[in-house]
Amino acid sequence: MKRPFFSGALATGAALATMVCASSTAFAANPQCSTLGGDQVYLAGSSAVKPVLKQLSATLKGAGSSIRLIYQSTASCNGLSEVATQTGDKTSGSYWDDAGTELKCDVDTTAGHIPDIGLSDVYASTCDGVTVPATGFKDFHGPVQVMTFVAPPSSRESSISAEAASVVYGFGGTGTVVTPWSDKTALFQRPDTSGTRRMIGKAIGLQISKWNGTEKSGSGDVLSAVHTADATNPNGGLGILAADYADTNRAGTQSAVKILAFQPKGSSCALLPDSSSTSFDKVNVRSGKYTIWGALHLLTKVDGAGVPTNPNVKTVINYFTREGLDAAAKKTMIDTEVAAHTIPWCAMNVKRDGEVGDVQSVAYQPEEPCGCYFESKAQGTAPSTCKACTADTECGGSNKCRYGYCEAR
Repeated sequence: MKRPFFSGALATGAALATMVCASSTAFAANPQCSTLGGDQVYLAGSSAVKPVLKQLSATLKGAGSSIRLIYQSTASCNGLSEVATQTGDKTSGSYWDDAGTELKCDVDTTAGHIPDIGLSDVYASTCDGVTVPATGFKDFHGPVQVMTFVAPPSSRESSISAEAASVVYGFGGTGTVVTPWSDKTALFQRPDTSGTRRMIGKAIGLQISKWNGTEKSGSGDVLSAVHTADATNPNGGLGILAADYADTNRAGTQSAVKILAFQPKGSSCALLPDSSSTSFDKVNVRSGKYTIWGALHLLTKVDGAGVPTNPNVKTVINYFTREGLDAAAKKTMIDTEVAAHTIPWCAMNVKRDGEVGDVQSVAYQPEEPCGCYFESKAQGTAPSTCKACTADTECGGSNKCRYGYCEAR
């Protein structure tokens, strides 16, 4: 898909005013997180990771675990900093009941609560002023998260180039000639501590301090703002979101947003993360062709052997790394990550060691490939190139039968 630097025509719309009346209804205060019971594990950081934690909470309950996840949405760099400096987080927590409903609880507003795990979409080195001590802490890697540009579902736009995005967000729609994105009030971004903003900034070559536009505190706020722009300025609306939010709410599902194909610098075409606008196979990410992605980072305290000092934290991280899990639990965790629209590493064909850096595809294979099973869950059916199996002997050569399909090893 060839992408010119300038695109579309400016669309305008009148904002609709709504009068909101105050209610005299009294609402009960949130409970204190500490009173909820269970073996509590506090996680703070990226707002983009909430869908993953919701799914993991259900997975832990299904496994009979007593672990209760309490999640504080503070942005990626804040979560890393709080763990690295052992600073309490005063943000209200989220947790999920047996039905998967998100509920809220409060922490001590004076001291806060030191997170057990700092969650980040980016490396600590991508954040300003965050230094992780050389010993006593470890950055574990979870599933691959994909970052996207999103537009209102009615937008005529289908793609955006790195150069256009850099100018649009660099000037915040003020005085730019990149139509239709010329209205600052319809350009939505995140705070400078956001991993989504920092990863995308790396991809488009825009310094973190140079971003403009209308700032929204969390991923859910960006989602709501872009969707609302569909009624006021559909072609001029633009936002940044992790795919776990965007996929759950993209046009064709709940029709809240549409993902734009991205054309990186030096490329002649723009690509979606998936093979099409209605697919969820993440083919272009898994092959390294779509460039804005990276691992979920989980920073926690460890002992001299690199093992988390809190056994409940170790259990949570083991679900992400698959360490110590039996085959059934590994399969369940793949299902968990697919349901949250992230990519388990076993489905990737490339890797990278830096932030939006070059991919390493030469002879790269995960230890236990699951590409066919991943697509069968993400798409509802495996590709025709995948062979179903029940035993290794059905696969031939050194191929293995994994999760019901023949894989390369």
